[in-house]
Amino acid sequence: MSPARRRSFADRIFRALVRLFPFDFRSDHGRDLEQTLREQHREAQREGSMGALVRLWLDVARDCFTTAPREHAAILRQDVGYALRGLRRAPIFALSAVLTLALGLSAMAGMFAIADAVMFRPLPVDRPEQLISISNRTGPPGLSFPDLQDYRRQTPALADAIGYQAGPASLMVDGSSERITIHLVTDNYFSMLGVPPAAGRLIAPNEGRARGDAPVVVLSYEYWQSRFGGNPAVVGRTVRINGRSFTVIGVAPRGFHTESLVRIAAYVPAWMTDAFSAYSASAPSAPSVFDDRSARRFRVLGRLRAGVSIDEARAALAVTTASLAREYPSTHKDVELFVVPETHARPSIESSGFLRIATTVLIGLAAIVVLITSANVTNLLMARAASREREVALRAALGARRGRLVRQFLTEAIMLALLGVMAAVPAVVIAMRALRNVLAGASAIASIDPELVVNVRVLAASLAIAVGAGIVAGIAPALSACRADLGDRLRSGARAGSVGSGSRFRSALVVAQVALSLTLLVSGGLFVRSLEHARDVDLGFDPDGVFLASAAPGIQGYGTVQRLAFYRSVRDRIAAQPGVEAAAWISLPPMGIIGDLDQVSPDVQPTDPGWRPPVAMRFDVTPEYFAAARVRLVDGRLFEARDDVAGTRVVIVNETLARQLWPQQSPIGRMLKADGDTLEVVGMAHNGKYMNIGEAPRPAIFRSFAQTVPGSATLAIRTARAAADIGPAIRNVMQEIDRDVAVYDVRSMVTHLDNGSAFMPFRLGAFMTTLFGGMGMLLAAIGLYGTIAYHVTQRTQEIGVRMALGARAADIIRDVLAQGGRFALIGIGVGIVLAAGLAQLLKGLLLGISPFDPITYAAVAGLLVAICLLASFVPARRATAVDPLVALRAD
Repeated sequence: MSPARRRSFADRIFRALVRLFPFDFRSDHGRDLEQTLREQHREAQREGSMGALVRLWLDVARDCFTTAPREHAAILRQDVGYALRGLRRAPIFALSAVLTLALGLSAMAGMFAIADAVMFRPLPVDRPEQLISISNRTGPPGLSFPDLQDYRRQTPALADAIGYQAGPASLMVDGSSERITIHLVTDNYFSMLGVPPAAGRLIAPNEGRARGDAPVVVLSYEYWQSRFGGNPAVVGRTVRINGRSFTVIGVAPRGFHTESLVRIAAYVPAWMTDAFSAYSASAPSAPSVFDDRSARRFRVLGRLRAGVSIDEARAALAVTTASLAREYPSTHKDVELFVVPETHARPSIESSGFLRIATTVLIGLAAIVVLITSANVTNLLMARAASREREVALRAALGARRGRLVRQFLTEAIMLALLGVMAAVPAVVIAMRALRNVLAGASAIASIDPELVVNVRVLAASLAIAVGAGIVAGIAPALSACRADLGDRLRSGARAGSVGSGSRFRSALVVAQVALSLTLLVSGGLFVRSLEHARDVDLGFDPDGVFLASAAPGIQGYGTVQRLAFYRSVRDRIAAQPGVEAAAWISLPPMGIIGDLDQVSPDVQPTDPGWRPPVAMRFDVTPEYFAAARVRLVDGRLFEARDDVAGTRVVIVNETLARQLWPQQSPIGRMLKADGDTLEVVGMAHNGKYMNIGEAPRPAIFRSFAQTVPGSATLAIRTARAAADIGPAIRNVMQEIDRDVAVYDVRSMVTHLDNGSAFMPFRLGAFMTTLFGGMGMLLAAIGLYGTIAYHVTQRTQEIGVRMALGARAADIIRDVLAQGGRFALIGIGVGIVLAAGLAQLLKGLLLGISPFDPITYAAVAGLLVAICLLASFVPARRATAVDPLVALRAD
């Protein structure tokens, strides 16, 4: 390489290293620094030693990489200090901007916390990215225990797989009993997840598999703390679960869970299922859950082998599924698996898709709130920049470069945003706790406790959004304040820059705020209207006047005979209460947070090769349930006293199932198979809603309660008595019959529907969207008020002249209101277009309401017009109070 080319290459390296320094530093010292580096380079070359050149370059690189960050930090400290001093000098402005930003950022941070829990946060286990959810797409979503073992052994793409199922239990220690939710887990549960114990040990492979093994239990860390005070001596103690003795062998690690919604208190080996009478088969001859391939009860997680993709795992599992279908055609015909990452199966396979869509939509709405917030703060900063033009011009005249001034304005905006997120985070923490409390009260059947927390990921995302909002809010005021005619501003004073393009830009911001707030309000209005429509849907039963109370004698260890005696005694005593029309037991009330599913097939299966057995909702009911809930019987008979354990197994089907299994025929007298039992159809009930309001007509079966005798059940009472009266009466009766059986979930059917899967999604959707819409409307009104007040201030002299010439106050008010009305109408026009586009995305979340519902659009538009006119009226009234003489002397 020639000397000239070497010098050119060295110069380029020098310039690149100098560019690491801040612009101001380069402008002041760049040339001197480059000259010094060139001289040192020439001296090293004259030495003729490659070592000297290498040492030079290493010294230069070290100095640049250590000094440049310090220079940037020094300038940043200077800018931050100047910004904070400026905000202290304008406390009203600073407080207004911070609170405005906190309002929008709290909405976004709250949605981030929900999205993190629902979609992103990995399980607290070893290598969570390798976990996949494996479920049945064509029937009940769970897998049977034999199928789980076959998939573990026969699928090379899986390193291992675990199964677990949640269920209620009663844990007694020191004479005190408490209802809890437990996980029945396969013996490799903890070993596959790779978690260490917090105390003692965890369930080991093959533990509890052999009959006669001592029953063992692992406590969750949270339950260990709340019930036993974190005492390590609890390990080795004996507790009674469902009336059986279990030895506590350890405590799971802190924060460990595989359920994202239900709080689990303890873990028991699945091999000990038979120790729980609530899970035992209703008939002694029924096959064990460990042998029955139709008992698809286990939720399954698999761990991928290293280097295996989820697509490869799907293909490998499909091969295993095909093999099982050939080996067991009666139970595995047309079985198809649904394989997704574990994070895509929360809180359950059935609801994960809807929940992810709803969460994404709400994040989008929260982002709109942040945009409105940024526009509002931009307006505040524009006004502040206009008042500081003389200051900026003076700094420019003293040598401050435009880039440095722009950076100073952006620093101030970002500082406001960071202060806003600091104010928002405590509010979000309080809101998440409140939401957890609301969800915890949804049902006593299971302890609902979603992990809604503000963690590092949520904080990082919130800070990133805050910085972005600060830049968006600050860039326009910064550029506006640093225009090229600052010298003219210095000579003519601050008011010269207050009109023109800046005023038009502020007006455009107000129009944008009105448009975006209309979009939010329309979304909220559609959800509210959808909730109203949902309450008018025919449920297939009448919830008014029905009260519910649940009991679980099975988890006390009661056998079939004891449970049936308890249920009959309670029903007879409650039915004899004054004002009670009917009382009946049902295994699980419809549209709760959980439900039972059975795959059913007729005695003679169709010959169509594409036919698949339908999956039906299952309810075990006493004969009085149809009168208590007012479920209409279309054909056949109700259950009778003869339909008990000793009688012929019978079932009542709904119209949808009857049409699917026996089209154009009466189902009465037909036979079908469900849950391993062959049942005779004795009746056909009217269709209803069983899991959620928006579901299409789905199959359902009603089985005789006296033949199944579930471990837990809910008493449905139709009465005209008030809730405050009937609730204590129910508790007293149950306690008089058996004090050991706890009574829980005493509430009206209407409350059950509001807190269950029926209306809760619509209530939450309506609340969140209406809340966001209200935020947007408030911010838009504040922005419009500020802009109109600003315009009125700029027109003070004009208004004074007009009033001096005889203009009436009404004319001035009309003129100002007309200006606010124009902003509102333009914003509404733009907002309707935006709302129509967004409503298309909401279509799948609405029930019985068109996304273009004219009533919603008209109501929201009228509301916004009224709010905008009200926001304009205050500055309009102030304009009429202007003294013409004072106004004429104002400039």
